[in-house]
Amino acid sequence: MTKNARKVSGDGMDAEFFNFSRKGDYRLRLPVEVVNRTGLSDNLQPLSVQNMIGDVEVYETNTELNSGALRYAIDGWRKFMADNHLEFGHMLHFTYVTSQKKIVLNDVTSI
Repeated sequence: MTKNARKVSGDGMDAEFFNFSRKGDYRLRLPVEVVNRTGLSDNLQPLSVQNMIGDVEVYETNTELNSGALRYAIDGWRKFMADNHLEFGHMLHFTYVTSQKKIVLNDVTSI
């Protein structure tokens, strides 16, 4: 299953955009590059998440320990998965838009 959305252009090294993918799970751990761009390590703050039809919701962020390393995640990720009919195991493709502090879901593929 592939769904297409209005894509945000830019490559992974662009100062404005950062593309990343994650397997659908009960949580969304944020890549280090997103944490750095948002400043989450200095100040936990909410992030906007846009689904593939353009709806945006704001989610709190939290920290968790994983093998002694501090990780950053989105609170309420299960709700986002359910609201958008995403299944565990789907590959979710995102773009982080630095100026808007927004994560955009661009594409979903089944694996």
